[in-house]
Amino acid sequence: MKRTYSASFHVGGSIKGEAIVSRKPLSFLGGVNTETGEIVDEHNDIYGQCIGGKILIYPYGKGSTGDCMRLWRCVYNGKGPIAIINTTPDPIHVEGALLADIPIVFGVEEDPTELFKTGDFLEVNNGKITVI
Repeated sequence: MKRTYSASFHVGGSIKGEAIVSRKPLSFLGGVNTETGEIVDEHNDIYGQCIGGKILIYPYGKGSTGDCMRLWRCVYNGKGPIAIINTTPDPIHVEGALLADIPIVFGVEEDPTELFKTGDFLEVNNGKITVI
């Protein structure tokens, strides 16, 4: 059975893909290898996993103003997420998603880090997130 959730804010279009979920905040500066897409922050719960080609779900961004360019670089290298879902917006990550031309949504009616799990196949479409 499909489940659909609404977000209060979204940028970008429609995408389908596999989710990867971190319950911890994420920084692209020092947290993600932009050449490989691997999570290199050993304190993150998805340490060692690759975010490339995945819908990346995490509560909020932490870290540097350089995160926007590191997110863009990761996507530019073909190793970045295809969409981002956050609990709380981080303006720097929103900027990075805009630069990288990937959808970003937040303000989901429930905590997305609890709603979704790694491996779920999702469709993100204009502020609606559907588990398919």
